[in-house]
Amino acid sequence: MLVPNSKNLIALFLLGVALSQTGCHLAVQERGFLEESGGEHLLSSNKLRVLIDDFTLRYANHIEQTSDQILAQSPPTQVRRNALLWKINGINATFRASGRKDPMGAFLDLWILVKQTDDLFERESTELFGSFPPALLTGENEFNDRLLRIQKTIGTEIPKLTNGTELGEGFAENFASKYPLSNLQFDRESATSHYIDAIKDKSYDTMEVLGRLETNIDELQSLARLYAEFLPKQARWQAELLSLDLIELDPLADSLADLQQTTLAAQSISQTVAQIPALIDHERKSVEVAINEQREITVNQIEAMRVKTIDQLQQERRIVLDAVNQERVVATEDLKEQLDKSLSSVDQLSKKRTEEAALYGEALLVMAINEAKQTLAIASVFGGLFILIAGWLFTKKRKPYPSNSTYYYSQDPSPADEFYYKRAG
Repeated sequence: MLVPNSKNLIALFLLGVALSQTGCHLAVQERGFLEESGGEHLLSSNKLRVLIDDFTLRYANHIEQTSDQILAQSPPTQVRRNALLWKINGINATFRASGRKDPMGAFLDLWILVKQTDDLFERESTELFGSFPPALLTGENEFNDRLLRIQKTIGTEIPKLTNGTELGEGFAENFASKYPLSNLQFDRESATSHYIDAIKDKSYDTMEVLGRLETNIDELQSLARLYAEFLPKQARWQAELLSLDLIELDPLADSLADLQQTTLAAQSISQTVAQIPALIDHERKSVEVAINEQREITVNQIEAMRVKTIDQLQQERRIVLDAVNQERVVATEDLKEQLDKSLSSVDQLSKKRTEEAALYGEALLVMAINEAKQTLAIASVFGGLFILIAGWLFTKKRKPYPSNSTYYYSQDPSPADEFYYKRAG
């Protein structure tokens, strides 16, 4: 008989074998906040990341094009400066929000940024950009509508934090109204610092980390490529902003009154702008080197974790095998003992049945003999009686009767006597 723990040990052994067989498969599915929230019919994190990248590029292009429209109107210096600040800091804030590791967090942070920017322009659009229409600054609700469509694409059930907070337009609007932007520096309050306790602490095992490594690097490179498209523009905008700041200085304004000084300043700015591509190329190479070094370090750490995990699995498998063998020996001995008891019981029962059959047969034989004796005795008695009667009758028939018997029979015999004589004859 198997002990109660034998089934659990066998299940644990099979689980260890399955883990050892699947340990070499490093490709795992992306599991972000959407998968961990447990909602039904939710969009996958990979697909949400694609939508976020598309939205990020569209919003950055909107900021650039709108700022260029403001600058094309030849507004005052302060308005031009604000347009450049919006292009520089707004696009930078957009890529920071989009660069969050979890796609759902990036989606919410982008929505908060859009709400904060719209609120800032509704309050101070005249002071910042003069008579430029506020509707064109905010995109006429185009980007809020896009974010609403993404929310509907995520699923019918909006994900929630562990404290019950619903994640969607209401969450972004409440956070933006509570922590508004005060200027075009885009110094934003971090939502993570307020909701870190409500976010589930997701732990990853060795194989999942290794399987996600290549995907994380690809996403980082994709986001870096998107931002690299704006790096030359960012450098040019910084140069333009610097030139505006220099023009506003009184000593420099007096110097620039001379055409010669203006030409020299323009040449200096042109040289600075000419050096920007080389600087950008150097920075790009530095980023690639840093990524490769980080990937090598991560791979080495993962390899050490994998070796340690395999050793632990082998030790656990040996322990399980020893336990299973011990259970098998105990079960075999138990079965043997039960078999011996069963055979002993069968032998005793067979012996008892044989003795009972012998006793019953002997009793039947004695009864048959007694019956035979009684039958023989009765037959002997009846046979003797039959012989006596037959002999008596035979003797009676052979004995002659006297014709005249005056002492016994009368001369006038009765009819009964005639009948008797006839029968006797």
